[in-house]
Amino acid sequence: MSGGAKSVSARFKEEPLIPLGVAATVGAFLFASWGLYQGNAKNMQWGMRGRVVMQGLTVGALAWYGLYASSNSTAKERREDVRQIDWDKIEKEALAAEEASKKLAEAKKNTPLSVFAKEAEPKK
Repeated sequence: MSGGAKSVSARFKEEPLIPLGVAATVGAFLFASWGLYQGNAKNMQWGMRGRVVMQGLTVGALAWYGLYASSNSTAKERREDVRQIDWDKIEKEALAAEEASKKLAEAKKNTPLSVFAKEAEPKK
């Protein structure tokens, strides 16, 4: 078995409601399709309603497993492991960049035009 197949089978063992929900959703859809093929509107309606219910339960199981995983201690440790942001340093760097931008704009304003720029100006 390859590494990818092991991880899928391991996930099926860890979260068995997800593949069951998917199978139930597909089964309900096939039941609705069979009802459509036979022309039996009642079976088709029951199949589509069942599909909606099974799909909702599957999404609910996904959310439940997600909440379970986020409350796990390893997830909390990962959140605490994140580097803290030094807001004072970022603010100082932003102010320094703003000052540099102002100085550059002032320098451009006070710089005389070059000889080539004067020649390129239209004569009146």
